[in-house]
Amino acid sequence: MKAGSPPESCSFATIFSHPSRWERAFPLMSDPLVGKINRSYESWRAAAPMARARGLDSEDVWCAVKVLRMSGRRKVPLIRTEGGEFGYTETPSISESLHRIDQSLGGGGPAALESGEGMVSDPMMRRRFAIRSMMEEAIESSRIEGAVTTRNDALDLLRSGREPKTEHERMVVNNYVAMQDIKTWLDRDLTIERLHNLQTILTEKTLVDPAQAGRFRRSTDNVRIVDDRTNETVFTPPPAGGLPDRVRAICDFANRKHTGDEFIHPIVKACILHFLIGYEHPWCDGNGRTARAIFYWFVLKHGYTVFEYMAVSELIRKSWGQYAEAYLNTENDDGDLTYFIYYKLRIIVRAIDQLGEHLEREEAKVRRGLQLAADDPSLNLRQRLLLEHAIRHPRTVYTVKSHATSNRITAHTARSDLDGLVQRRLLSPYKAGRMISYVLAPDAQDRLTGKVKPAAPRRRPRKSVST
Repeated sequence: MKAGSPPESCSFATIFSHPSRWERAFPLMSDPLVGKINRSYESWRAAAPMARARGLDSEDVWCAVKVLRMSGRRKVPLIRTEGGEFGYTETPSISESLHRIDQSLGGGGPAALESGEGMVSDPMMRRRFAIRSMMEEAIESSRIEGAVTTRNDALDLLRSGREPKTEHERMVVNNYVAMQDIKTWLDRDLTIERLHNLQTILTEKTLVDPAQAGRFRRSTDNVRIVDDRTNETVFTPPPAGGLPDRVRAICDFANRKHTGDEFIHPIVKACILHFLIGYEHPWCDGNGRTARAIFYWFVLKHGYTVFEYMAVSELIRKSWGQYAEAYLNTENDDGDLTYFIYYKLRIIVRAIDQLGEHLEREEAKVRRGLQLAADDPSLNLRQRLLLEHAIRHPRTVYTVKSHATSNRITAHTARSDLDGLVQRRLLSPYKAGRMISYVLAPDAQDRLTGKVKPAAPRRRPRKSVST
Protein backbone atom coordinates (compact mmCIF):
# COMPACT_ATOMS: atom_id res chain seq x y z
CA MET A 1 0.00 0.00 0.00
CA LYS A 2 1.34 3.43 -0.95
CA ALA A 3 2.00 6.01 1.73
CA GLY A 4 -1.15 8.01 2.38
CA SER A 5 -3.38 5.44 0.70
CA PRO A 6 -6.70 4.49 2.34
CA PRO A 7 -6.87 1.15 4.18
CA GLU A 8 -7.43 -1.80 1.85
CA SER A 9 -10.23 -3.03 4.07
CA CYS A 10 -12.29 0.04 3.07
CA SER A 11 -11.86 -0.28 -0.68
CA PHE A 12 -14.96 -0.65 -2.84
CA ALA A 13 -14.00 -4.26 -3.60
CA THR A 14 -13.59 -5.40 0.01
CA ILE A 15 -15.72 -3.06 2.07
CA PHE A 16 -18.44 -5.63 2.77
CA SER A 17 -15.96 -8.42 3.49
CA HIS A 18 -15.42 -7.24 7.08
CA PRO A 19 -18.78 -7.65 8.90
CA SER A 20 -17.53 -6.33 12.25
CA ARG A 21 -16.26 -3.11 10.74
CA TRP A 22 -19.42 -2.70 8.68
CA GLU A 23 -21.52 -3.05 11.86
CA ARG A 24 -19.51 -0.28 13.53
CA ALA A 25 -19.56 1.93 10.45
CA PHE A 26 -23.29 1.70 9.75
CA PRO A 27 -24.40 4.04 12.59
CA LEU A 28 -21.75 6.56 11.54
CA MET A 29 -23.33 7.09 8.12
CA SER A 30 -25.65 9.69 9.64
CA ASP A 31 -22.92 11.33 11.72
CA PRO A 32 -22.35 15.04 10.86
CA LEU A 33 -18.62 14.38 10.51
CA VAL A 34 -19.19 11.86 7.71
CA GLY A 35 -21.49 14.36 6.00
CA LYS A 36 -18.85 17.07 6.30
CA ILE A 37 -16.14 14.82 4.83
CA ASN A 38 -18.31 13.95 1.85
CA ARG A 39 -19.55 17.48 1.20
CA SER A 40 -15.98 18.71 0.70
CA TYR A 41 -14.90 15.32 -0.65
CA GLU A 42 -11.92 14.93 1.66
CA SER A 43 -9.32 12.25 1.10
CA TRP A 44 -8.31 9.60 3.62
CA ARG A 45 -5.29 11.65 4.66
CA ALA A 46 -7.55 14.58 5.61
CA ALA A 47 -10.43 12.50 6.99
CA ALA A 48 -8.40 10.28 9.34
CA PRO A 49 -7.19 13.09 11.66
CA MET A 50 -10.68 14.63 11.61
CA ALA A 51 -12.07 11.32 12.93
CA ARG A 52 -9.37 10.95 15.57
CA ALA A 53 -10.05 14.50 16.78
CA ARG A 54 -13.62 13.37 17.49
CA GLY A 55 -12.40 10.27 19.33
CA LEU A 56 -13.68 7.96 16.58
CA ASP A 57 -11.97 5.07 14.87
CA SER A 58 -10.67 6.54 11.61
CA GLU A 59 -11.16 3.34 9.60
CA ASP A 60 -14.76 2.98 10.81
CA VAL A 61 -15.46 6.56 9.76
CA TRP A 62 -13.76 6.00 6.40
CA CYS A 63 -15.83 2.87 5.85
CA ALA A 64 -19.03 4.91 6.36
CA VAL A 65 -17.71 7.60 4.00
CA LYS A 66 -16.96 5.05 1.29
CA VAL A 67 -20.33 3.31 1.52
CA LEU A 68 -22.12 6.62 0.97
CA ARG A 69 -19.82 7.45 -1.94
CA MET A 70 -20.45 4.02 -3.44
CA SER A 71 -24.21 4.63 -3.49
CA GLY A 72 -23.81 7.52 -5.95
CA ARG A 73 -20.83 6.16 -7.87
CA ARG A 74 -20.92 6.13 -11.66
CA LYS A 75 -18.51 3.80 -13.39
CA VAL A 76 -16.35 4.99 -16.29
CA PRO A 77 -15.80 2.15 -18.79
CA LEU A 78 -12.02 2.26 -18.58
CA ILE A 79 -9.96 -0.36 -16.75
CA ARG A 80 -7.30 0.66 -14.26
CA THR A 81 -3.96 -1.07 -14.49
CA GLU A 82 -4.24 -1.65 -10.72
CA GLY A 83 -7.51 -3.47 -11.33
CA GLY A 84 -11.12 -2.35 -11.35
CA GLU A 85 -12.76 0.52 -13.21
CA PHE A 86 -12.51 4.24 -12.81
CA GLY A 87 -15.58 6.03 -11.52
CA TYR A 88 -16.86 9.20 -9.90
CA THR A 89 -19.56 10.32 -7.52
CA GLU A 90 -22.03 13.02 -8.48
CA THR A 91 -22.07 15.41 -5.53
CA PRO A 92 -24.15 18.55 -4.94
CA SER A 93 -20.95 20.59 -5.11
CA ILE A 94 -20.16 19.22 -8.57
CA SER A 95 -23.71 19.95 -9.75
CA GLU A 96 -23.49 23.51 -8.44
CA SER A 97 -20.17 24.10 -10.21
CA LEU A 98 -21.54 22.73 -13.48
CA HIS A 99 -24.53 25.04 -13.15
CA ARG A 100 -22.19 28.03 -12.75
CA ILE A 101 -20.30 27.00 -15.89
CA ASP A 102 -23.52 26.53 -17.86
CA GLN A 103 -24.64 29.97 -16.73
CA SER A 104 -21.55 31.50 -18.26
CA LEU A 105 -22.79 30.49 -21.71
CA GLY A 106 -25.96 32.53 -21.48
CA GLY A 107 -27.90 31.70 -18.35
CA GLY A 108 -26.74 34.80 -16.51
CA GLY A 109 -23.80 35.72 -14.34
CA PRO A 110 -20.96 38.23 -14.76
CA ALA A 111 -19.18 36.24 -17.47
CA ALA A 112 -22.24 35.36 -19.57
CA LEU A 113 -21.18 35.43 -23.21
CA GLU A 114 -24.55 35.48 -24.93
CA SER A 115 -26.20 38.37 -23.12
CA GLY A 116 -25.98 40.64 -26.16
CA GLU A 117 -24.74 43.43 -23.94
CA GLY A 118 -21.43 45.11 -23.22
CA MET A 119 -18.05 44.14 -24.57
CA VAL A 120 -18.91 40.56 -25.48
CA SER A 121 -21.55 41.74 -27.93
CA ASP A 122 -18.84 43.34 -30.09
CA PRO A 123 -17.29 40.76 -32.49
CA MET A 124 -13.99 42.66 -32.61
CA MET A 125 -13.71 42.69 -28.83
CA ARG A 126 -14.53 38.99 -28.64
CA ARG A 127 -11.69 38.29 -31.08
CA ARG A 128 -9.31 40.38 -28.98
CA PHE A 129 -10.32 38.54 -25.80
CA ALA A 130 -9.98 35.14 -27.48
CA ILE A 131 -6.49 35.88 -28.83
CA ARG A 132 -5.22 37.32 -25.55
CA SER A 133 -6.67 34.43 -23.51
CA MET A 134 -5.23 31.83 -25.89
CA MET A 135 -1.82 33.45 -25.50
CA GLU A 136 -2.10 33.49 -21.72
CA GLU A 137 -3.26 29.86 -21.61
CA ALA A 138 -0.29 28.84 -23.78
CA ILE A 139 2.08 30.76 -21.50
CA GLU A 140 0.73 29.38 -18.24
CA SER A 141 0.56 25.78 -19.49
CA SER A 142 4.25 26.12 -20.40
CA ARG A 143 5.14 27.64 -17.05
CA ILE A 144 3.51 24.69 -15.28
CA GLU A 145 6.03 22.48 -17.08
CA GLY A 146 8.99 24.61 -16.08
CA ALA A 147 9.25 27.29 -18.78
CA VAL A 148 11.09 30.21 -17.21
CA THR A 149 9.64 33.44 -18.59
CA THR A 150 7.61 36.35 -17.33
CA ARG A 151 4.07 36.81 -18.54
CA ASN A 152 4.89 40.14 -20.20
CA ASP A 153 7.97 38.81 -21.98
CA ALA A 154 6.03 35.79 -23.24
CA LEU A 155 3.15 37.96 -24.44
CA ASP A 156 5.64 40.16 -26.30
CA LEU A 157 7.12 37.02 -27.88
CA LEU A 158 3.74 35.84 -29.17
CA ARG A 159 2.53 39.28 -30.25
CA SER A 160 5.71 40.09 -32.13
CA GLY A 161 5.88 36.73 -33.90
CA ARG A 162 9.66 36.63 -33.53
CA GLU A 163 11.61 33.39 -33.52
CA PRO A 164 12.08 31.87 -30.01
CA LYS A 165 15.59 32.28 -28.63
CA THR A 166 15.48 29.70 -25.82
CA GLU A 167 13.91 26.33 -25.12
CA HIS A 168 11.54 28.03 -22.67
CA GLU A 169 10.34 30.47 -25.31
CA ARG A 170 9.99 27.56 -27.73
CA MET A 171 7.66 25.81 -25.26
CA VAL A 172 5.43 28.90 -25.16
CA VAL A 173 5.29 29.21 -28.95
CA ASN A 174 4.64 25.46 -29.32
CA ASN A 175 1.72 25.68 -26.92
CA TYR A 176 0.26 28.62 -28.80
CA VAL A 177 0.60 26.86 -32.16
CA ALA A 178 -0.98 23.70 -30.70
CA MET A 179 -3.97 25.57 -29.28
CA GLN A 180 -4.62 27.17 -32.66
CA ASP A 181 -4.24 23.79 -34.37
CA ILE A 182 -6.74 21.92 -32.21
CA LYS A 183 -9.39 24.55 -32.97
CA THR A 184 -9.27 23.36 -36.59
CA TRP A 185 -10.42 19.85 -35.66
CA LEU A 186 -13.37 20.56 -33.40
CA ASP A 187 -15.61 18.62 -35.79
CA ARG A 188 -13.36 15.55 -35.80
CA ASP A 189 -12.97 12.54 -33.55
CA LEU A 190 -10.02 11.96 -31.26
CA THR A 191 -7.53 9.42 -32.61
CA ILE A 192 -4.10 8.15 -31.61
CA GLU A 193 -2.66 9.82 -34.70
CA ARG A 194 -4.05 13.21 -33.68
CA LEU A 195 -2.71 12.78 -30.17
CA HIS A 196 0.74 11.97 -31.56
CA ASN A 197 0.58 15.02 -33.84
CA LEU A 198 -0.44 17.25 -30.94
CA GLN A 199 2.38 15.97 -28.73
CA THR A 200 4.82 16.51 -31.61
CA ILE A 201 3.77 20.15 -31.97
CA LEU A 202 4.01 20.72 -28.22
CA THR A 203 7.51 19.28 -27.92
CA GLU A 204 9.06 20.52 -31.17
CA LYS A 205 12.76 21.42 -30.68
CA THR A 206 12.53 20.89 -26.90
CA LEU A 207 13.25 17.16 -26.57
CA VAL A 208 16.68 15.85 -25.64
CA ASP A 209 15.97 12.99 -28.06
CA PRO A 210 13.89 14.27 -31.01
CA ALA A 211 12.99 10.67 -31.87
CA GLN A 212 10.70 10.63 -28.82
CA ALA A 213 8.23 12.94 -30.59
CA GLY A 214 5.06 11.35 -31.93
CA ARG A 215 5.57 7.92 -30.38
CA PHE A 216 4.47 6.22 -27.17
CA ARG A 217 7.01 5.75 -24.42
CA ARG A 218 8.63 2.32 -24.23
CA SER A 219 9.53 0.05 -21.35
CA THR A 220 13.15 1.14 -21.79
CA ASP A 221 12.20 4.81 -21.24
CA ASN A 222 12.57 5.77 -17.59
CA VAL A 223 9.51 8.03 -17.33
CA ARG A 224 8.48 9.14 -13.86
CA ILE A 225 7.43 12.29 -12.02
CA VAL A 226 10.03 13.51 -9.55
CA ASP A 227 9.70 16.16 -6.84
CA ASP A 228 12.56 18.55 -7.67
CA ARG A 229 12.82 19.60 -4.03
CA THR A 230 13.38 16.11 -2.59
CA ASN A 231 14.32 14.12 -5.71
CA GLU A 232 11.57 11.72 -4.63
CA THR A 233 9.52 9.86 -7.24
CA VAL A 234 5.91 10.94 -6.67
CA PHE A 235 4.33 9.15 -9.62
CA THR A 236 5.30 6.26 -11.84
CA PRO A 237 2.90 5.83 -14.78
CA PRO A 238 1.34 2.50 -15.70
CA PRO A 239 3.51 0.03 -17.67
CA ALA A 240 4.30 0.96 -21.27
CA GLY A 241 3.07 -2.42 -22.41
CA GLY A 242 -0.53 -2.13 -23.66
CA LEU A 243 -0.39 1.66 -24.06
CA PRO A 244 -1.81 1.65 -27.62
CA ASP A 245 -4.88 -0.29 -26.49
CA ARG A 246 -5.41 1.84 -23.39
CA VAL A 247 -5.05 5.13 -25.29
CA ARG A 248 -7.37 3.81 -28.01
CA ALA A 249 -9.93 3.13 -25.26
CA ILE A 250 -9.55 6.75 -24.08
CA CYS A 251 -10.19 7.94 -27.65
CA ASP A 252 -13.28 5.71 -27.88
CA PHE A 253 -14.53 7.15 -24.59
CA ALA A 254 -13.99 10.70 -25.89
CA ASN A 255 -15.80 10.00 -29.16
CA ARG A 256 -18.76 8.11 -27.72
CA LYS A 257 -22.03 10.00 -27.33
CA HIS A 258 -22.99 9.56 -23.68
CA THR A 259 -26.70 10.33 -23.69
CA GLY A 260 -29.81 9.14 -21.89
CA ASP A 261 -29.05 6.91 -18.91
CA GLU A 262 -25.35 7.10 -19.83
CA PHE A 263 -25.25 10.91 -19.94
CA ILE A 264 -22.04 12.49 -18.70
CA HIS A 265 -21.88 16.26 -18.54
CA PRO A 266 -19.36 17.45 -21.19
CA ILE A 267 -17.32 19.39 -18.63
CA VAL A 268 -17.07 16.32 -16.38
CA LYS A 269 -16.07 14.24 -19.38
CA ALA A 270 -13.41 16.80 -20.33
CA CYS A 271 -12.03 16.64 -16.78
CA ILE A 272 -11.89 12.84 -17.01
CA LEU A 273 -10.01 13.02 -20.33
CA HIS A 274 -7.57 15.50 -18.80
CA PHE A 275 -6.91 13.12 -15.92
CA LEU A 276 -6.64 9.96 -18.03
CA ILE A 277 -4.01 11.34 -20.42
CA GLY A 278 -1.97 12.66 -17.51
CA TYR A 279 -2.37 9.35 -15.65
CA GLU A 280 -1.39 7.15 -18.59
CA HIS A 281 1.52 9.46 -19.43
CA PRO A 282 1.72 7.99 -22.96
CA TRP A 283 4.83 9.92 -24.11
CA CYS A 284 8.29 10.60 -22.77
CA ASP A 285 7.51 14.32 -22.51
CA GLY A 286 4.66 16.74 -23.14
CA ASN A 287 2.01 14.71 -21.29
CA GLY A 288 0.68 17.49 -19.07
CA ARG A 289 0.52 20.00 -21.92
CA THR A 290 -1.25 17.46 -24.13
CA ALA A 291 -3.75 16.64 -21.38
CA ARG A 292 -4.62 20.31 -20.84
CA ALA A 293 -4.87 20.91 -24.59
CA ILE A 294 -7.28 17.97 -24.98
CA PHE A 295 -9.44 19.39 -22.19
CA TYR A 296 -9.52 22.68 -24.12
CA TRP A 297 -10.36 20.88 -27.36
CA PHE A 298 -13.20 18.86 -25.84
CA VAL A 299 -14.98 21.77 -24.12
CA LEU A 300 -14.81 23.90 -27.27
CA LYS A 301 -16.01 20.97 -29.36
CA HIS A 302 -19.09 20.78 -27.14
CA GLY A 303 -19.98 24.45 -27.39
CA TYR A 304 -18.37 25.86 -24.25
CA THR A 305 -16.96 28.91 -25.97
CA VAL A 306 -16.43 30.61 -22.60
CA PHE A 307 -13.14 28.69 -22.41
CA GLU A 308 -11.82 30.74 -25.33
CA TYR A 309 -11.74 33.70 -22.95
CA MET A 310 -10.22 32.08 -19.84
CA ALA A 311 -6.69 31.09 -18.86
CA VAL A 312 -7.44 28.09 -16.64
CA SER A 313 -3.79 26.95 -16.50
CA GLU A 314 -2.76 30.08 -14.59
CA LEU A 315 -4.90 28.99 -11.66
CA ILE A 316 -3.62 25.41 -11.95
CA ARG A 317 -0.05 26.68 -11.76
CA LYS A 318 -0.85 28.76 -8.71
CA SER A 319 -2.44 25.75 -6.98
CA TRP A 320 0.05 23.18 -8.21
CA GLY A 321 0.12 21.27 -4.91
CA GLN A 322 -3.64 20.71 -5.03
CA TYR A 323 -3.42 19.71 -8.72
CA ALA A 324 -0.83 17.02 -7.95
CA GLU A 325 -2.75 15.90 -4.86
CA ALA A 326 -5.95 15.47 -6.89
CA TYR A 327 -4.07 13.12 -9.23
CA LEU A 328 -2.58 11.13 -6.34
CA ASN A 329 -5.88 10.86 -4.46
CA THR A 330 -7.59 9.46 -7.54
CA GLU A 331 -4.76 7.02 -8.16
CA ASN A 332 -4.62 5.84 -4.53
CA ASP A 333 -8.33 5.68 -3.75
CA ASP A 334 -10.08 3.15 -5.99
CA GLY A 335 -9.62 5.24 -9.16
CA ASP A 336 -12.12 7.73 -7.74
CA LEU A 337 -12.10 10.51 -10.33
CA THR A 338 -14.25 12.72 -8.10
CA TYR A 339 -11.11 14.17 -6.48
CA PHE A 340 -9.78 15.42 -9.81
CA ILE A 341 -13.19 16.55 -11.12
CA TYR A 342 -13.86 18.39 -7.87
CA TYR A 343 -10.51 20.19 -8.06
CA LYS A 344 -10.77 21.10 -11.75
CA LEU A 345 -14.32 22.46 -11.40
CA ARG A 346 -13.26 24.72 -8.53
CA ILE A 347 -10.50 26.09 -10.74
CA ILE A 348 -12.92 26.67 -13.64
CA VAL A 349 -15.44 28.51 -11.45
CA ARG A 350 -12.65 30.75 -10.15
CA ALA A 351 -11.56 31.40 -13.75
CA ILE A 352 -15.14 32.39 -14.65
CA ASP A 353 -15.24 34.81 -11.72
CA GLN A 354 -11.95 36.30 -12.91
CA LEU A 355 -13.35 36.56 -16.44
CA GLY A 356 -16.31 38.54 -15.13
CA GLU A 357 -13.94 40.92 -13.35
CA HIS A 358 -11.78 41.15 -16.48
CA LEU A 359 -14.79 42.03 -18.63
CA GLU A 360 -15.72 44.80 -16.23
CA ARG A 361 -12.18 46.19 -16.43
CA GLU A 362 -12.24 45.98 -20.22
CA GLU A 363 -15.55 47.84 -20.30
CA ALA A 364 -13.94 50.61 -18.24
CA LYS A 365 -10.86 50.58 -20.47
CA VAL A 366 -12.93 51.05 -23.60
CA ARG A 367 -14.86 53.89 -22.01
CA ARG A 368 -11.58 55.58 -21.10
CA GLY A 369 -10.24 55.00 -24.61
CA LEU A 370 -13.35 56.53 -26.13
CA GLN A 371 -13.14 59.49 -23.80
CA LEU A 372 -9.43 60.06 -24.45
CA ALA A 373 -10.00 60.21 -28.18
CA ALA A 374 -13.24 62.18 -28.02
CA ASP A 375 -11.60 65.18 -29.71
CA ASP A 376 -10.78 63.06 -32.75
CA PRO A 377 -13.81 60.94 -33.68
CA SER A 378 -12.04 59.74 -36.81
CA LEU A 379 -9.98 57.31 -34.67
CA ASN A 380 -11.38 53.79 -34.74
CA LEU A 381 -11.87 51.62 -31.66
CA ARG A 382 -8.64 49.67 -32.23
CA GLN A 383 -6.65 52.91 -32.28
CA ARG A 384 -8.39 54.17 -29.18
CA LEU A 385 -7.70 50.97 -27.26
CA LEU A 386 -4.06 51.01 -28.32
CA LEU A 387 -3.71 54.60 -27.09
CA GLU A 388 -5.34 53.75 -23.79
CA HIS A 389 -2.95 50.81 -23.36
CA ALA A 390 0.07 52.90 -24.40
CA ILE A 391 -0.76 55.61 -21.87
CA ARG A 392 -0.91 53.02 -19.07
CA HIS A 393 2.23 51.27 -20.36
CA PRO A 394 4.29 54.04 -22.02
CA ARG A 395 7.32 51.81 -22.66
CA THR A 396 5.39 49.32 -24.78
CA VAL A 397 6.66 48.90 -28.34
CA TYR A 398 4.10 48.26 -31.06
CA THR A 399 4.63 46.83 -34.53
CA VAL A 400 2.44 46.08 -37.49
CA LYS A 401 2.79 42.39 -36.63
CA SER A 402 1.81 42.78 -32.96
CA HIS A 403 -1.15 45.05 -33.74
CA ALA A 404 -2.38 42.69 -36.47
CA THR A 405 -2.01 39.66 -34.19
CA SER A 406 -3.78 41.28 -31.23
CA ASN A 407 -6.77 42.30 -33.33
CA ARG A 408 -6.74 39.50 -35.93
CA ILE A 409 -6.62 41.98 -38.79
CA THR A 410 -4.50 42.16 -41.94
CA ALA A 411 -1.06 43.75 -41.94
CA HIS A 412 -2.41 46.44 -44.30
CA THR A 413 -5.17 47.40 -41.84
CA ALA A 414 -2.72 47.32 -38.91
CA ARG A 415 -0.26 49.57 -40.75
CA SER A 416 -3.08 51.98 -41.58
CA ASP A 417 -4.08 52.15 -37.88
CA LEU A 418 -0.53 52.86 -36.73
CA ASP A 419 0.26 55.35 -39.47
CA GLY A 420 -2.93 57.21 -38.66
CA LEU A 421 -1.74 57.63 -35.07
CA VAL A 422 1.68 58.76 -36.27
CA GLN A 423 0.08 61.39 -38.51
CA ARG A 424 -1.76 62.73 -35.48
CA ARG A 425 1.55 62.78 -33.53
CA LEU A 426 0.19 60.34 -30.96
CA LEU A 427 2.72 57.60 -31.78
CA SER A 428 6.38 58.03 -32.67
CA PRO A 429 7.93 55.60 -35.18
CA TYR A 430 11.53 54.48 -35.16
CA LYS A 431 13.46 52.07 -37.30
CA ALA A 432 15.27 49.04 -35.86
CA GLY A 433 17.01 47.18 -38.67
CA ARG A 434 14.45 46.83 -41.43
CA MET A 435 11.48 46.95 -39.07
CA ILE A 436 9.52 50.02 -38.01
CA SER A 437 8.39 50.07 -34.39
CA TYR A 438 6.08 52.52 -32.65
CA VAL A 439 5.97 54.02 -29.16
CA LEU A 440 3.75 56.56 -27.48
CA ALA A 441 4.70 60.11 -28.47
CA PRO A 442 6.08 62.17 -25.54
CA ASP A 443 3.19 64.65 -25.55
CA ALA A 444 0.44 62.27 -26.70
CA GLN A 445 -1.52 62.44 -23.46
CA ASP A 446 -1.45 66.24 -23.46
CA ARG A 447 -2.74 66.23 -27.03
CA LEU A 448 -5.57 63.88 -26.08
CA THR A 449 -6.60 65.89 -23.03
CA GLY A 450 -6.53 69.14 -24.96
CA LYS A 451 -3.49 70.69 -23.29
CA VAL A 452 -1.81 70.64 -26.69
CA LYS A 453 -3.85 71.37 -29.75
CA PRO A 454 -4.37 68.11 -31.72
CA ALA A 455 -2.14 67.99 -34.75
CA ALA A 456 -3.74 67.87 -38.13
CA PRO A 457 -2.96 64.74 -40.09
CA ARG A 458 0.25 65.22 -42.00
CA ARG A 459 1.69 63.38 -44.90
CA ARG A 460 5.13 61.89 -44.65
CA PRO A 461 7.21 60.04 -47.19
CA ARG A 462 6.92 56.30 -47.07
CA LYS A 463 9.76 53.93 -47.61
CA SER A 464 9.52 50.38 -48.73
CA VAL A 465 10.42 48.48 -45.55
CA SER A 466 9.35 45.22 -43.97
CA THR A 467 7.27 45.62 -40.82
